[in-house]
Amino acid sequence: MRFGNVTTRRPGNANPITLGTIFALVGAAIFFFFALPPLQYSNSSKSWPIVQGIVTRSEIDVWSSNGRTHYEPKIAYTYIVDGKKYTSSQIEAGDPAPDNNVTHAKRLQAEYPVDSEVTVYYDPELPESAALQPGSNGIDYLPAAMCGIFFLVGLITLYQGLKARKRAAEEKNAYNLSLIHI
Repeated sequence: MRFGNVTTRRPGNANPITLGTIFALVGAAIFFFFALPPLQYSNSSKSWPIVQGIVTRSEIDVWSSNGRTHYEPKIAYTYIVDGKKYTSSQIEAGDPAPDNNVTHAKRLQAEYPVDSEVTVYYDPELPESAALQPGSNGIDYLPAAMCGIFFLVGLITLYQGLKARKRAAEEKNAYNLSLIHI
């Protein structure tokens, strides 16, 4: 299967309508299949039932990568749902943001000291999935924003391609009309 015509198949002469359509469709598909479900899940955590839990671990893991030092709070807690004991280390319902801020890690460690009682939000359909802080964080929106940009670039390219095609058709019609009147 070949796309375009002889003119548009030459290197460097891509069809903007085809490219725009592909960009828009790929951006939309990735958004709906990969970016939207985690956002919906983390936002749904705001309405999850709550139970009390106990912090069993409150530490900061320090590691280096590419010359940068990262500080990752490791907070573990136990909680009981319907008589069954669960353990989790998920602080936020969404994906944790990589952090190289020692102040943030220390703040979380101070907020959740060992043996302290905490409010645990748990997924009623999957009680082993829980979080101490419900809702979405900033990193959850990054994939959605990237897909939105991809989709928007596709729409702009598609629009420009359609506008160019219309302009070319109008010029061709004007040329043909001028030939008729000669």
